[in-house]
Amino acid sequence: MVKRKILKAELRRYIRDTPFTRDEVQRLWNRFNQMDIDGRGQLNYQETARVDELRCNPFSARIVYLFSEDGSGELTFQKFINMMSVFSGRTSRQTKAVWAFALWDFDGDDLVGPRDIKKGLHMLANADVKILEDEEDEEKDEQTDIDLEANRKKRVKKHDKTDTLTSEQMNQVLERIAEEIDPEGTGLSFDDFLSIVSRMPDFITNFRMAV
Repeated sequence: MVKRKILKAELRRYIRDTPFTRDEVQRLWNRFNQMDIDGRGQLNYQETARVDELRCNPFSARIVYLFSEDGSGELTFQKFINMMSVFSGRTSRQTKAVWAFALWDFDGDDLVGPRDIKKGLHMLANADVKILEDEEDEEKDEQTDIDLEANRKKRVKKHDKTDTLTSEQMNQVLERIAEEIDPEGTGLSFDDFLSIVSRMPDFITNFRMAV
């Protein structure tokens, strides 16, 4: 299927409205079209998740959900470049903090409450397991069942029961961390959240995706 070329008017608009240069916009356009396997002009979650930084991000599904705007997980190029703009190294800490706050505000009530914090921490705590599952899914087309089982056993050793927490222990850890972040249990406003991330020197570095 022949992919549509970006129009000059579109290129000028993206250069004007995003932090990207002409060459960067063109690279993002090409990248989008490479991921758009069925040529629909939209990326579903599975296609978008091929971005390297999303593959290893425990919030990948949440990120795609937010930037699809309607919660469908479908990204047009406009929405895709909006997402990449927020994660650009040229985007301000304030703007990144706005979107980071939205990521943690799961129920959309403009507060990062105790339940939001626990849900986010649970996603972080289970990140390694999800990454291993994703890697195994990718191997299914390339390996025999015997190979997959051998690899699965190797991976399970890394998560042996003697080295992992029980569900009750994990909940206790999450409760303790949530209490430290929000001791009053009333939820964090955006200003509270901004105050926390301002004390995190790695925040800008971690909130980035390469073009």
